[in-house]
Amino acid sequence: MAVRVTWYEPGRIILYRLMDPLTLEDLERGAEEVWALAAGVPSLVDMILDYRAVTEFPRGMLPLMRDGSFALPTLERVALVGNEPLVEMMFATITRSTYRPDPTIHATVEDAAEFLRRMAREDSTRA
Repeated sequence: MAVRVTWYEPGRIILYRLMDPLTLEDLERGAEEVWALAAGVPSLVDMILDYRAVTEFPRGMLPLMRDGSFALPTLERVALVGNEPLVEMMFATITRSTYRPDPTIHATVEDAAEFLRRMAREDSTRA
C-alpha cells in the first residue's frame, strides 16, 4: 500500500506517509485510517503529511483529500514534508476551504512535529 497512517505522537499528531505508486484508492484507504485513528481522541489532532517518496500524484487527489482526511472535524493543523509547489498549493487550497490554518512546509518529519508541538503549546484552546 502506498499510504501509511500511524500515530507520530499518540493522541496528538498523525503521521500520514505517501509513497509511489500512489492511487486514489490508496488515498481513500488512508482517509479511513485517519478517521479510525482519531475516532478515540476527544481533542484536536494535528497531521504531518510526508510526500517525499511520491514522484507522481494521481488526478483527482485534491477533492478526495478535502472530502476524506481533511473533513475530520478534530483536525487542526497540517504540516507538509516535501518540496513540490503544486502539492503545497493544493493543500493551501484545502485548508482554506475547511477553515484551517495554512499548512506549513518542513524538510523533515521531526521538524514538522516540533513545529506542531510548539503551536499546540502556544494555543490556549489546547489541553
